[in-house]
Amino acid sequence: MFRRFHQAVRDYFGFSAAEARGFLVLMAVIIVALLLPFAWDLRPARTTDPSAADPRHLDSLLAGLTVEPAETTPPNRYAGKNRPAARERDDEAPAPQARLFPFNPNTISTDEWQQLGLPRWLAERIGKYRAKGGRFRKKEDLKKIYDFPEETYARLEPYIRLDEKIVGRAGGDPHDNPPVAPMPGASAPEVRPTLKTPFTFDLNTADTTELKRVYGIGSKLSARIVKTRNDLGGFHSLNQLREVWGLDSIVIEEIRRHATLRNPQLRKLNVNTTPFEQLRHPYLKFHMARAIVAYRQQHGPFSAPEDLLKVKVIDASTVERLTPYLEF
Repeated sequence: MFRRFHQAVRDYFGFSAAEARGFLVLMAVIIVALLLPFAWDLRPARTTDPSAADPRHLDSLLAGLTVEPAETTPPNRYAGKNRPAARERDDEAPAPQARLFPFNPNTISTDEWQQLGLPRWLAERIGKYRAKGGRFRKKEDLKKIYDFPEETYARLEPYIRLDEKIVGRAGGDPHDNPPVAPMPGASAPEVRPTLKTPFTFDLNTADTTELKRVYGIGSKLSARIVKTRNDLGGFHSLNQLREVWGLDSIVIEEIRRHATLRNPQLRKLNVNTTPFEQLRHPYLKFHMARAIVAYRQQHGPFSAPEDLLKVKVIDASTVERLTPYLEF
C-alpha cells in the first residue's frame, strides 16, 4: 500500500522518488503532531483527595479574601480619548439651514456641499476624491463615495447637473440632465474649466511620469502598473489592467481612453529549454513549473501550447493566459 501511495504522489506532483519519500515522512509527522493533543487529553486524570489538604493553608486563603462592593457603573475606558468614529457621528446630522439648488458635483466647493446638507467630513472626503483625479461621470457615481447616505443621494439626485462632455465619455445620455432654471434665492454653481490636452501613450513603453497624466493615477498606482508589466513581460491586452492591485473600474476606463498597445513585444518563455530555476511567470505557479520540467524529461519537448494540458496540474485557463508568452 505504501508503494501505491508513493507512486501516486510522484505521478501527481512530478516528484522524484526521494522527494516523494520525504513528502510522505513530512505528512506523517504533521498527522502525529495534530493527533498528539487529543491523545494527551485522553490520559487518565489525576485525582486528589480534598480531605488531604492542609486546613491551616485553607484558613489562610480564606482570611486573605475580601469582598469588594461591585461598581454600579463600569469605568469609561475611553474617557478623555479622541475617538474619530464618535466625532464623525456628531457631524452626520445635516446642516440646520440646508437648501437645495442645481449643482455639478465635479465643481462645487466644500462649503457648497455643506449648504446642500452634507456634514463637513463627507464634503471633505468628496474633495479629497476629486483632488486625486476622481470624476463623477453619471449621477450614480456619487454613491461610490464611502459612507454616502442613500437618503441624502435620493434628496440630491434631482438637482445633480453633469457636464455634457463628461457624460458623453461615460456613455450616458446628455438629455438626462436638461438645463433647469435655478430655484428662487439659489446662486448658480461655479463653473470651472476641466479640459485637458488629449494625449495617447503605449502602455508597454510608458514610464511612471506619463502614466500619472491620467486622472486617478498617482505615484503608487503608476509604479504598480510598471511592476506588473515587467513581471508579466509586457501587456498583450488592456484587460490585463484588471490584474493590477488597486485599480478600480473608473480608473481603468480612464486609462483605456489614452492607452494603446502598438505591436506589443512580449518577453517569451521557452518551456522546452528554460531551466527550472528560471521557469518563472506570474501565471505559472511553482509546482506547475516543476511538473513541466519533470514531464519534458520523461516524454520529450512540447510542440504547442495545447501539449501543456498533458501535465495533470495545468488546466485550460492557465494555458490560455500563458499562450501569448510561450515559445517552443
